[in-house]
Amino acid sequence: MASGERVVPFYCPYCGEEDIVPDTPPEGSGAGHGHGYWACRSCLRGFRLSLTALAVASGGTAVITGGAFGAAEEQAAR
Repeated sequence: MASGERVVPFYCPYCGEEDIVPDTPPEGSGAGHGHGYWACRSCLRGFRLSLTALAVASGGTAVITGGAFGAAEEQAAR
């Protein structure tokens, strides 16, 4: 997959149904936050997909770097 491509989810993470459609972000979410919102027509739930960190293989174990968890994980490894 090329950098910047967005992948469409195949099913709802709550009910498992495949009846999902792109959704609009909530009011006041700011510029640049319109991607990754989805709505399930089966269970009527909305959810958002976003990348939080990258997992890099390091000697058989995965090390999480960057994102919201990067600082905590790197600090815990020391």
